[in-house]
Amino acid sequence: MQRFDLTGKVALVVGGGGYLGVPVCRALAQHGAYVVVADVRKKAAEKASELLADEGFSVEAVSLDISDEDVVKAAVDDIVNSHGGLDIAVNSTAHSTGKPMDQMTMADWEKGLRVSLSGAFVLSREAGRVMVAQGSGSIIQFGSMYGKVSPDPRIYAPNYNVNPIDYGAAKAGISQMVRYQAVMLGPKGVRVNTVIPGPFPNPVGQGGNAEFVKKLSDKVPMARVGDAEEIVGAVVFLASDAASFITGAEIVVDGGWTAW
Repeated sequence: MQRFDLTGKVALVVGGGGYLGVPVCRALAQHGAYVVVADVRKKAAEKASELLADEGFSVEAVSLDISDEDVVKAAVDDIVNSHGGLDIAVNSTAHSTGKPMDQMTMADWEKGLRVSLSGAFVLSREAGRVMVAQGSGSIIQFGSMYGKVSPDPRIYAPNYNVNPIDYGAAKAGISQMVRYQAVMLGPKGVRVNTVIPGPFPNPVGQGGNAEFVKKLSDKVPMARVGDAEEIVGAVVFLASDAASFITGAEIVVDGGWTAW
């Protein structure tokens, strides 16, 4: 258990107010980390922070727009100034236009990539800068099953638009970015890895549609969708010394979705 102990570590979770972000924040805190819950939705970050603080964990909330380079840099600098360093950086954010490919403008495409890929780059650059100076750290990016395989349009009809092309392209780009950064930062003590979620539909959105969930489940070898809590093991593992010799890797948490 000592290998998974994060006591004394400072963790930044961007997208920490989200469906998967809140369980990640809780799990890191449960293992001893001080967690900065960051989200572009200020109220979501504050709500998550208050919830976890009430549970007895050491957390704080910040508003962070990952698509704004200056905001990301300032947030990382503030964490270092307040806490003396940054040991774990998790990015679980994404942006989706929600538009079919034939209706997507160049501006739509670029906005999707700016949040989902360019924002991920800026966060890892700034976190990496701090971690290199420390000589240690773990950066964890969230990819997606749709960065590895294409969505099946039959699942989405007739109620929802197919998962858009900008999302999948950005998530595929994250995997290559992580491999590149792992090679460059590895000799300096910084590990960079990817967690790739499979079908984790949010109950307040698509996950609230029983027919849609059934279609998703039918595509999964384990015959069900994932529960949000099932994403946290991979994140805690990669953040901890239990993964001390792992970098440039992908941990796919998809119930086998991409296995066939």
